[in-house]
Amino acid sequence: MFSRRIGWLTSTVVLVVAGLAGCARQPPAPAPERSGESLHQTSAGGEVRQWWEILMLGGTPMGHAQTTVRPVLRDGRRVLAIEGLQRMTMLRDGTPVTIEVRFSSLETPEGQVIGFESDTPAIHMRGHTEGDQLVVEVSGSGRSERWTKAWSPRYRGFLGIQQSLWEAPMQPGQSRTITCLDPTTGEAASTRLDARDYETVRLLHETRKLLRIDTQTTLAGQTLVGALWTDASGEILKSWTDLMDMESYRAQPGEAQLASASAAASAATVDMIRSIAIPVARRLDRPMETRRVRYRVRLEGGDPAEVFPSEGCQRVKRLDGRSAEITVVARRLGEAVAAGPADPPPSRADSQPSQIVQSDDPRIIAAAERAAGTQADAAQAARRLERFVFETIAQKDYRQAFDSAVDALTSGRGDCTEHAVLLTALARARGIPARAAIGLVYVEGKFLYHMWTEVYVADRWFGLDATRAAGGISGAYLKIAHTSLESTTAYASLLPVARVAGKLSIEILEAD
Repeated sequence: MFSRRIGWLTSTVVLVVAGLAGCARQPPAPAPERSGESLHQTSAGGEVRQWWEILMLGGTPMGHAQTTVRPVLRDGRRVLAIEGLQRMTMLRDGTPVTIEVRFSSLETPEGQVIGFESDTPAIHMRGHTEGDQLVVEVSGSGRSERWTKAWSPRYRGFLGIQQSLWEAPMQPGQSRTITCLDPTTGEAASTRLDARDYETVRLLHETRKLLRIDTQTTLAGQTLVGALWTDASGEILKSWTDLMDMESYRAQPGEAQLASASAAASAATVDMIRSIAIPVARRLDRPMETRRVRYRVRLEGGDPAEVFPSEGCQRVKRLDGRSAEITVVARRLGEAVAAGPADPPPSRADSQPSQIVQSDDPRIIAAAERAAGTQADAAQAARRLERFVFETIAQKDYRQAFDSAVDALTSGRGDCTEHAVLLTALARARGIPARAAIGLVYVEGKFLYHMWTEVYVADRWFGLDATRAAGGISGAYLKIAHTSLESTTAYASLLPVARVAGKLSIEILEAD
């Protein structure tokens, strides 16, 4: 499933962000299969292709995927209607949560996109092609926006990789590059396929000789690697991605659905908090008060100096290609900042509203006014906003999806994600550029994945964690990435986090 259609990229990030940083929801009641009437027309007869897959993490079933391809008639023309569903269940500190992503598209028999729809926990997207343009409408949380992007007739839909392999199965030593639509970002994702050789592969119920094809996908400025295994006809029977070493296996319908049901009911489901927490031998006393901490970070199969940014209050020194020394100095609003390189200025998106960060919503504007009052000093206003979010989200739990700022404000419930999103919106409503950061925070002898807010004040970025409301972040935070939370790229910008989850080790060298 992962390499069969491009949509796995963003849906896997949805899983990671949901599981690691708190965006999760209770398992919903089974939803009826969407008819796709807005895209599909009369059945044209002919062969209907449908397949099911079991999704695994660390050898444990987490859910299933289902894909259906059927010929239909649209305006008298024979086209293909494609529908996909991905459902995964995990635990968050013992609480079961389910993530579901749905896709549908209408394409020519040659794989050219006519129209598409997608649903993720926070965003609904639909679009269509008009000549050399892709027209996309994004909606969610009472907002909608419409934009266009350049589009080539050579680009394929989100099933493009499998379609290409059906048309021309690869042979050892061959390479090709395919550009496909990622329906949950509206972006074109380019994947290079390099066929290696046939090898013995263990599937769910048998062992077969399959062709290994290594993949490298570029989406929204990020690169991910993976592999897929095909039979001689080009049918993909197994896939793997380096995002938390997730795998998919072709399965029968009943066993795929059973895998989802078992994951939802079983305590053996992977716990996204406990399983990838990073224990450390040396403890931090009063971690939220530490002024400076020096770490040695190791990354299995990669270079942490390419993952952790050296900016703001964090400085990264490469050691040997597999490890780096990272020094974090506390930075709090209202306190003097040590001399050093200038912080990167905010982007335009760091001040703009989006589907997730509705900084122009009257409710957000009114809340920002109540919280900050007439305070003209940006630093003091930001601290008041941080305290307001801490007090407003009174019910701290993991039961929300990737809720928007308005949803978090009105419900008063959430975890670190809702705190970060709401504070980002309130800051922007007051004219303070803001974005969300994701990384790691020290908690009782281990590091956990976490999300917080960064605000731009007096030409510096300051971290604010509204789950604690301390007026800044200490040396106990390690930043991996940040995002402006633009509607269509909010998930893709967090891919670096997904790539390192479960592969890091941390040593505390010095703390004061």
